[in-house]
Amino acid sequence: MKGIPNRTVVFCNVKVTIPGSVLVAKGDGVRDDTAALQAAINTCPAGQVVYIPQGTYRISGTLRVGKGIVVRGADPSNTKIIQYANADIFDLYGTSEYGVMTTVTSGYSKGSDTIVVADPANFSVGALVLIDQLNDPSLVTQIGIEGSCTWCGYERGDRAMGETLLIKEKNGNTLKFNRPLCYNYEAAYKPHLTRMSTTTLTHAGVEDLNIESASTGTDGGGFSMAYCAYCWLKNVESYNIPYKHVEIKWAACGNEVRDSYFHHTKNFDGDHGYGVNINSHSTDNLIENNIFYYLHAPVAIGSGGGAGNVIGYNYIERSEHYQPKWFISHIATHGAHTYMNLFEGNVLGKVGLDPTWGSGSHQVFFRNRITGVNTGTVVTQDLVAVEICSLNYFITIVGNILGYPGYRGQVEQNPYKGFENNPVLWLIGHPGAIKKGPPSDAKVAETLLRTGNWESPNNAVQWATSVRTIPDSLYLASKPSWFGSLAWPPFTPERPGFDPNNFNKIPAQVRFGNTPKVGLSGDPTY
Repeated sequence: MKGIPNRTVVFCNVKVTIPGSVLVAKGDGVRDDTAALQAAINTCPAGQVVYIPQGTYRISGTLRVGKGIVVRGADPSNTKIIQYANADIFDLYGTSEYGVMTTVTSGYSKGSDTIVVADPANFSVGALVLIDQLNDPSLVTQIGIEGSCTWCGYERGDRAMGETLLIKEKNGNTLKFNRPLCYNYEAAYKPHLTRMSTTTLTHAGVEDLNIESASTGTDGGGFSMAYCAYCWLKNVESYNIPYKHVEIKWAACGNEVRDSYFHHTKNFDGDHGYGVNINSHSTDNLIENNIFYYLHAPVAIGSGGGAGNVIGYNYIERSEHYQPKWFISHIATHGAHTYMNLFEGNVLGKVGLDPTWGSGSHQVFFRNRITGVNTGTVVTQDLVAVEICSLNYFITIVGNILGYPGYRGQVEQNPYKGFENNPVLWLIGHPGAIKKGPPSDAKVAETLLRTGNWESPNNAVQWATSVRTIPDSLYLASKPSWFGSLAWPPFTPERPGFDPNNFNKIPAQVRFGNTPKVGLSGDPTY
């Protein structure tokens, strides 16, 4: 089941004793603690806690968590793990056992949690599975403006649309999942079920610590999560990671990243400097109440698709690109075929749904504050607040705040005048901001629903529907306890009392304002 349990049984304090091992960790920042920390993780029974007390722990390899334990520090200010190798710091991995495939004969419609398969022999309760289908040419393509995404799904991208689930029950040829399907798959496109892992990692977490990379390499990541379900990161700080602070990949589902702070990177070029990257058909993950600061790509879903994920109430400030004048997106979809993800309540500078490696569809942006500003890094190119490029269809954007009082740009331009020093709130249906002229893909606008959004150049809410009642949230039943005394919902441009000169804040934004910023060369002092 989902949610983060409160684990209280402490197996060991790594500085005192590690049962079954002669090793103990020093935590002095000088001696290598890789072996001791890994020994504690390996011997800790499922359901218990490896406690890493105050100290600085030097490591030279990846710490691998392969069972349902918690690795917990004292808090991010006092427990720090520094990686000196060109490698991930933590891997939370189940076992890869993919490749066995069977035809789905029925039950593959949206909302169904039960399917019938042709051959159930290699599918067992608890297995992590992928349901996908051949690309529907009216909606899905793995061919983008930079080529074919041959790694996006099976059959060299010809099955780019899919989602990951767990098998909950098995009765003959009938399999029941842990949740209903996101999408209405069709017989014409031959739905398949593929086994991804039968030894899925579940209910493992890392909490209350700080990680950092001291490596001179470019490939070291922070936290990598794969073939896992219901795992989590909570109250962690991740600093100066060259590759990806968090990567959720290879059919991970139902995981949670919350209450954390991801900041700085050494690399701002392609496929580096990510905050959270969800890819490879990872589904139903929750990224909530985090801070993302001074990164290349703060939040990105793509490179093999991702569906049914929620990106909620995160504060995102300052992105940077290897082309230093370019305003790169704070939230992005990037790669065939991302679909049915919810982005709610975030504060950020820019949204970008790109066509680089193919299509995406059915994304929902609800009650976000999207400023069109990249605080901290001067940018002059691609100055767009919401960029919905070609090949992105059936997008919903409702109840958002776009721009700010005094915004110097236009709401929209048709034809578009170009990407240099030309701020606009909306760019719809273009292959990218570098292309001047009219939209190249009219279907983007034809399938787009945008209504109830406050647009700063007009100082007014734009309505495109007669329905003008918008719910508080699309995934939270009521105000969450972690919002404290802050206004709920925070962004209500359509309601009486909305004041564009006095925006409400979300908890992550308040935390960011109260957090001392760690600076690198070129980073301003706060």
